[in-house]
Amino acid sequence: MASPLTTWYDALAAGDMATAVTALTEDTVLHVPGRSSNTGTYTGREGVLAFVGHAHEVTGGTLDLTVHRVLDDGEWGVALCTYTATRPDRDRPLVNNLAHVARLRDGQIAESWLHSRDQYAVDEFWGEKTAVPA
Repeated sequence: MASPLTTWYDALAAGDMATAVTALTEDTVLHVPGRSSNTGTYTGREGVLAFVGHAHEVTGGTLDLTVHRVLDDGEWGVALCTYTATRPDRDRPLVNNLAHVARLRDGQIAESWLHSRDQYAVDEFWGEKTAVPA
């Protein structure tokens, strides 16, 4: 049986969100570090898909992930990835190595933490958080 991380990344690469969400528990939580526009804690399948949708929108669909290795013991998983992206409002593309650490439950991703090689470059690329109007 494939790791839920493998299912998640394969489905994202194929643009198959219906399959991607099956890799997530209904109450999944995604923790994204940093100080940028995509930083935060995303809860539930809808929240995680909103995170993915925001990344797709901001990059004009140029976000590309390469998964180098998935390690999974049934309780914890780690996906070692490199992602690249461009933005029309940035001079330089982003090239980032990422460790996606996941707590697994019943063959799905229950909670995740993203760890970037260069958080400063990631924050600069995604841009500052903007205040939410009251």
